[in-house]
Amino acid sequence: MNLNIGDKKTKLLLSLAKTPLLFYPRYKYHLPLPSMMMIENTNLCNAECVMCPRELLSRKRGFMDLGLFEKLIREVSGLKRKPVTHLHGFGEPMLDKLLPERIRLAKAYGIKHTYIVSNASLLSSETSRKIIDAGLDKMKISFYGTDEESYNTTMKRLDFEVTFQNIKDFLRIRKEMKRRHPRLILQYLPTEANHARTNEFRALWEPLIDEKAGDCLNVTALHNYGGGRGYNQMGKKIVSVCYFPWASMSVLWDGRVVTCCMDSNGVQVLGDLNSQTVKEVWTGPALTDVRDDFRKLQYDAYPVCRSCDWVRRRGL
Repeated sequence: MNLNIGDKKTKLLLSLAKTPLLFYPRYKYHLPLPSMMMIENTNLCNAECVMCPRELLSRKRGFMDLGLFEKLIREVSGLKRKPVTHLHGFGEPMLDKLLPERIRLAKAYGIKHTYIVSNASLLSSETSRKIIDAGLDKMKISFYGTDEESYNTTMKRLDFEVTFQNIKDFLRIRKEMKRRHPRLILQYLPTEANHARTNEFRALWEPLIDEKAGDCLNVTALHNYGGGRGYNQMGKKIVSVCYFPWASMSVLWDGRVVTCCMDSNGVQVLGDLNSQTVKEVWTGPALTDVRDDFRKLQYDAYPVCRSCDWVRRRGL
């Protein structure tokens, strides 16, 4: 499950988390392993999108070692209920030449739901065939423009015509291969830079996507990155329990585990999967302390979380 601060599913979940819920079982117990694994294959990116705080990224850039990746997948595949597995992080996943191999490996271990978020600028016909054949289940494409001017101004260093053709070719190739996966989510972020042309975005893509295959369009909203840019005015009080420590695990490309995917600089480290197992981190003292603090709305020790509008509630 992937959530955006502006969509209906997220609003419902956050409305349920409006109070500390100290007596709710959800906030006292957790599953044996996370229900969502967010595994960053790389934090490199070929774009400079105007809304993305990449200029604040200070940690080392790189790609996750394939051996480490297989270790993580093996450790989370033992349970009957396999976790939803994201194969991306704070970067462009298609810069990783091993991406199709990672997808294939995850599927071989029985992971039923693999997912990436991409800008699709590198989604060549060859790459399309590889990720379809590997068994990718879902792909979200960030496409923040409706024409050359609005797209190129927003998603700098990318080219509207190239990416537009890549996506059309992907849809054609998937149909030729007689596949329904990966399902495609085309996402639009209305901003001043792209003139917030939501109707034009829908008109551009609705005739092309295949709803029978599960394709859809998604319009989202800006949210404050933890430790990044502050787009939205936040309330003074923290009023929501963040459910991430009960549901998901975010792993940086170098194997360190952080509180969530919004910790783009790896400030709040909970463990290192080079030397620990997923279960050891998931049930260990660092994450246990996080859960204890979060359910009491005590975020003082977590600078990334204090700057996040998910817990401060911004007019939902």
